[in-house]
Amino acid sequence: MNRTSRFLRALGSVLFLASGLFYVLAPPHTTTSFFDTPFPAIAWGSVFVFGGFVSLLGVITGYVHVERFGVFAIVVAGSCLSIGQALVMFDVPITWTRGGGLLVYVAFTLFSFERWYRLGAEEQAINAIADEG
Repeated sequence: MNRTSRFLRALGSVLFLASGLFYVLAPPHTTTSFFDTPFPAIAWGSVFVFGGFVSLLGVITGYVHVERFGVFAIVVAGSCLSIGQALVMFDVPITWTRGGGLLVYVAFTLFSFERWYRLGAEEQAINAIADEG
C-alpha cells in the first residue's frame, strides 16, 4: 500500500509539473486575450512547475516537510488558475461551458489542500519526535 501511495503521489507531482510546463510554454489563448498578456498563465504555470518538482523531491526522498511545501505551491497555483478561469467564465458574455473545467480545477485544488493539511499532522509528529531527541 505504501509503495502504491508513493508511486501515485510521485505520478501526481510529475503531472502537476508537466501541466505547469504547458502553461509556461503554451499559455492558453483565452487567458492571454482576457488579461491582454500571457503573464498570469505563465505565473501560475511556473508555480505548478516549482510545486510539482518540490513535491516530487519530497516523495522520492521521504522528507514530509519538502513534500508539504511543494503541495502548498500546487494549492497556490491551483487557486490562481481557478480564479483566472472564473474571471474568464464570468466575463460578458458568460461562457457557462467553462463551468465544468472551473469546478474540476477547484476540486483538484481542494484535494491538494487536503493533502497539504494531512501532511501537516505528519510534519507535527516528526517535529515532536525530533524535539524529544
